[in-house]
Amino acid sequence: MGITPRTAPPESAPNTHTIRILATLEKAVESLPALPDASDSDEIALFSGNVPTDLAKEEAWEYLDPMLNRFLGFNRTAASIYNELRGGARGLSAMVRYLEDFVGRYEIDGVLLEGKIQRLINVIQTQCVGITRSKCAHF
Repeated sequence: MGITPRTAPPESAPNTHTIRILATLEKAVESLPALPDASDSDEIALFSGNVPTDLAKEEAWEYLDPMLNRFLGFNRTAASIYNELRGGARGLSAMVRYLEDFVGRYEIDGVLLEGKIQRLINVIQTQCVGITRSKCAHF
């Protein structure tokens, strides 16, 4: 499940910490075995749309944070998050691209993303242990 590279770079570059977090997420996503394709009704499909271009930088995190909370949820178990992971055009690859574009455009600090994205990475890593080590690369 490879991630197709973007055709155009974001308007501005995110900081190194943000890049590192998203690169780790991308590696984790690529290490997963095939997932069912996301449908429009799946929570993760929120990230398959275009990044808005009309937000003020000060308001951008307030736009992205509820999207992440909706998908990762504060009270959701790791198993329930894993069960919602999907592939295809509206799945995890789309989410990674969306986050890369969004944080690049709005210069979102990695400190804001770190907890939520690390939770997703941990879910993927935990589930990979249960699959097979040969399919899950170290990330």
